[in-house]
Amino acid sequence: MKYKTSTTSTDRGFTLVELLVVISIVAVLASLGFKGYTMAQEAAKKTKAKTCVQALVQASEDFYTEYTAFPLSNTSNQDTEHPTDNGLMAPLLGLESAEDENYKKISFFKYQKAKGKGDNAYDGLDRDQSRAYLYGPWNNKQKTDRYFYCVYNYDFDNELREPNSLGNEIHYDTRVLVYHKGKDGKTGGKFNKDNVTSWTSN
Repeated sequence: MKYKTSTTSTDRGFTLVELLVVISIVAVLASLGFKGYTMAQEAAKKTKAKTCVQALVQASEDFYTEYTAFPLSNTSNQDTEHPTDNGLMAPLLGLESAEDENYKKISFFKYQKAKGKGDNAYDGLDRDQSRAYLYGPWNNKQKTDRYFYCVYNYDFDNELREPNSLGNEIHYDTRVLVYHKGKDGKTGGKFNKDNVTSWTSN
């Protein structure tokens, strides 16, 4: 007995329009996924920076408790801002180069090791026995934009003013303010959206 093979079939390939629709949907889903991943990554960096900001405040307060002075207090008798370069980090870490300020060589600050090396270091503490630099989690183009910044109440008047570009508000009974310029490395107006501060903005 012979069987006839049907010449009609319900099976067919995708049309060009259908393929384009599927590709478009996949592209949209992929872009949404990437955007979500980028946002999550940025949120994680801000959380990390916030943790470091609070650690710097605590380290500065502990330094004060030990020595009744803040790091680099011999540089000014008025409220002053310092980046987390070697000048500030050496006394906070008890390095030998800052023995005149921290003669007990107490390390008041501990943090993860930085990524990268030298001028390309970011996201952590770049240190050796003689020098130390602390950088935020963003690999900003300018090295100075990677630093955290500490403002100290050197005149002990119980008033500490925010940097002008960050709000210029006065904080009472506060001895230390710390901030980072964020991903864009800038402060002022619209650039303050990604900044990380030790205080709550009004």
